[in-house]
Amino acid sequence: MANATKRWLFIALVVLQTVIFGFGNVLTKIAYSDITPLWCLVLRFSLALVVFGALFGHRIVRQLRQVSVRSWLPAAVCMALSYIACNVALDLTTATNVGFLVALPVVFAPLLSSLVNRKRYPVAFLPFQGAVVVGLFLLCGNGGTLTFGLGEALALLSSVALAGALVFGERGLENLDVCTVAGTQIAATLVISLAFALVAEPVVNIAAVTPLAWDTIAFLALASTCLTFFLQNKALTVLKSSTVSLLLTGEPVFTAVFSLPMLGEMLDGRGLAGAAIIVVAVACATMLEGRKDKQPAAAPAFDIAEFPHAVIEPTWRDRRAA
Repeated sequence: MANATKRWLFIALVVLQTVIFGFGNVLTKIAYSDITPLWCLVLRFSLALVVFGALFGHRIVRQLRQVSVRSWLPAAVCMALSYIACNVALDLTTATNVGFLVALPVVFAPLLSSLVNRKRYPVAFLPFQGAVVVGLFLLCGNGGTLTFGLGEALALLSSVALAGALVFGERGLENLDVCTVAGTQIAATLVISLAFALVAEPVVNIAAVTPLAWDTIAFLALASTCLTFFLQNKALTVLKSSTVSLLLTGEPVFTAVFSLPMLGEMLDGRGLAGAAIIVVAVACATMLEGRKDKQPAAAPAFDIAEFPHAVIEPTWRDRRAA
């Protein structure tokens, strides 16, 4: 019972993360009126790293000295690429197309997890994954039509990279704690964003950034970066990466909810149907996995200590040695 309660608590934390992301997506559009996408990322992750470093810096450095780079670098690079690709995609194509494609870790994460961890693909998730893809298409498909250009390619890359961040982050948490994994992801995103910004965009004029944009960057740094990175990695200590990726598909739903009062954007009937399909599919998949976790464990292996008179046949290796 305690494990079930703990599991639902972390599910709620991931849902909170999607709410913050949805609100942050709307605020990001406001910030883009004063600052370019990559420099917005640089300022955002600079502030996030200062805060995170002040709170957990010594702890992070101490842990990183005890493990190899392979324990944290793959997840950190994947997270950086996901954020960079998504933000540039928003500048090249419509938010609806980006919203659909960026929300597809639900498709890529289980496949990548089965390859990286050499586990069987969770076939039971397939119907729910299919339902979510249909729901996302209705919600974000701009009347049911999707074009595919450079912006869409970058959005798809962002989705694949986020799936990688979830899967490799899950593995990294075997050797590192939540704060260290999150801290390395923030630092890597800052470094790689800065490199791309210096090459691809004119240097930002800090004095020209308005107070409203600074407020937005502060929210993105503290809530949509420090807090959400922590929540996501904390959830991966209890939930599978496939479950987290499925829950994260709620992000476009909350983006649409906040877009109505803040941007005047309204969902049509197709969009509302898509949002409903996503919510139902995610809820059903979450309950299904919860039931699987409650199934009794397999019978314990035979213990020779409990049967001292049992006769064990020698293996072929034993015979060969003899």
